[in-house]
Amino acid sequence: MSVRETTEKPRPLAHFPDSGYRWLVLRRRGRTYGHAAIADRGEDLELHLTLARWGPATRRALRNDLEWLKEEARRLGKRRILGVRIDNRGEFSPELFRFAGLFGFTERCVLQTIAMKIRPLPTPGEGKGEKNQ
Repeated sequence: MSVRETTEKPRPLAHFPDSGYRWLVLRRRGRTYGHAAIADRGEDLELHLTLARWGPATRRALRNDLEWLKEEARRLGKRRILGVRIDNRGEFSPELFRFAGLFGFTERCVLQTIAMKIRPLPTPGEGKGEKNQ
C-alpha cells in the first residue's frame, strides 16, 4: 500500500487549518508522488489531493490509492467521497472534471468562494494614544 497517514501537515497543504483533517502521504517505489487531506463531513469524506508528479505509473498508483480511500470511506460509514479543489488565484479548471472522470468521480458541481481579510481587534492596552483606523 502506498498511502501512509502522518501526524505532520505536508508542506503542499500548509494553507489548510491545523485541525479537522487527516494527512496522507502518497508514495510509489519509495518516492512521494503526492499528498492528500481527508476530513469527515457528515455522510461524505472530503478529499483534497495534490500531486508532485504525473505519468502512467503515478496514475496506476493513484488508482490503487483511491481503492484504499474507498475502503476507508466504507469503514467510516460514508456514502461518497467529495473531492474539493482550491485555487486561490480564482481560476476555474476544466481539467478537474476530466481528471476526476478517470478515477470514477461522476457527480460534478462548481463551488466558488470569496474571502476578505480583516484586522483583529486590538488587545486591551495596545495602541494607547493612537487613533483607531
